[in-house]
Amino acid sequence: MRNKFVNITIDNLSDNFSEISDCIKKYYPIGLTKEDENYFSYSGIVALNKIIKKNSKKNYYEKEWDIGFLEKLKLKLNFQDIFGTTAGLVPNFSGVVRLKNTLESRTELHFYKSLIGNYFTIEVLENIHPKEISHPIFGKRKIWAIESIIVSPVGEYEEVFLGVYQSIVEKYKGVKFLPYIFDLYKINNLDVSYKSNNEDVTVAGAFFQKYSSYDESITIIGDINYEIDRLKTEKTNSKNSKRGNLKSKE
Repeated sequence: MRNKFVNITIDNLSDNFSEISDCIKKYYPIGLTKEDENYFSYSGIVALNKIIKKNSKKNYYEKEWDIGFLEKLKLKLNFQDIFGTTAGLVPNFSGVVRLKNTLESRTELHFYKSLIGNYFTIEVLENIHPKEISHPIFGKRKIWAIESIIVSPVGEYEEVFLGVYQSIVEKYKGVKFLPYIFDLYKINNLDVSYKSNNEDVTVAGAFFQKYSSYDESITIIGDINYEIDRLKTEKTNSKNSKRGNLKSKE
């Protein structure tokens, strides 16, 4: 896998994935940064903040996500350790299933459902462990590092991946899976309010605030284009699509 993001324009995205690009343009002012005085008055940002505010209200959130989905998922798939992780002004619900947990590391399945488009995604983070790094200002400090990310139903966690997948599809009619390839496409001139100024904003980043982000030290396992054909516009669905210009370790 390449070590850098692929830079694209919103028009590039529109060529093959018009529904996704239209949704991004609806809610985010392409070309404006958070520092611009017109950013937060943009109609899409105003609408987005209203959606987030509605979904973050305790009673609504518990009914829709904690009780409405997570508790049912726990019972259905007999998960021993599952919890919600939605926090702050982000455009998604999220949750975690802890699969392995030791003093040294843990492995977790993370899943996200967007609030601004009918999209979701799932990934398994393997061997989340403490790592010491040197910071130019703060000196040596510890961070949580990830050994690998499983991005499609393969290997040891295929069954649990598909179980969560099917449960989300059953609850949210017409929902579509957003594959990991969209974590690697960085949109030029896109800024979102819930990321820091030095963070890259990808296509996926317009819909989800994830625990993980792509780093060249992380091994990506599985099909980064998993179910991508369901997202393509009609003109490209009729053609034999390429499997993407980024390759992953199967």
